[in-house]
Amino acid sequence: MHDVIILGAGPAGISAALWCDELGLDTLLLEEQEEIGGQLHSIHGPINNYPGVDAANGREFLQRFSERVSDADFDIWTSVEIEKVDVKSKQVFLRSGETVQSIFMVIATGVRRRSLGIPGEDEFIGRGIIESPTRDRESFSGKDVCIVGGGDAAAENALLLSEV
Repeated sequence: MHDVIILGAGPAGISAALWCDELGLDTLLLEEQEEIGGQLHSIHGPINNYPGVDAANGREFLQRFSERVSDADFDIWTSVEIEKVDVKSKQVFLRSGETVQSIFMVIATGVRRRSLGIPGEDEFIGRGIIESPTRDRESFSGKDVCIVGGGDAAAENALLLSEV
C-alpha cells in the first residue's frame, strides 16, 4: 500500500510527485507512455509562461523536471496499462493483473488531442495535417491554409501560421 498514487506523469503529475516526496510520502507515479513528460514532447515553441522557468521548448522544460525527478525518492512506472480505477477504494487495476492501492490518489491525466474522425486524417498527419505550427510553419510559407478547430490551440496555430 502506498501513501499516494498519481495517475499521469506530465507536468502536473510530476509536480505532485515532487511535492509528495518532499512531504515524505510513499508515492507511486504511473504513466501510460514509455517516458514521462506528457504533452511536453509535442511542444516545439518556447515556454515562457510557467512561473520561474523559461525553456526553448517542451524537451528543455522536461529536462529541467527530469533533473529534479532523478534526485527524488518516489517510484515511477512507465508503459503501464490501466484496466480500471476505483477512486472510492483508491485502487488501480492494471492489465497485467496487478492491483495497487493507496491512501490518497491524484489524477493528473492531462488532455488528449482530439481527432476529427474524418477519412484520410491519419494518412495525412505530417503530410498536410500538422501538429506544430512552430516546428512546421516554414513548409507552409506563402500558402493558403485552413485551421480546423475551435479551441485555444486552433487560435494559436492560426496566429502563428498567419506570420508566414
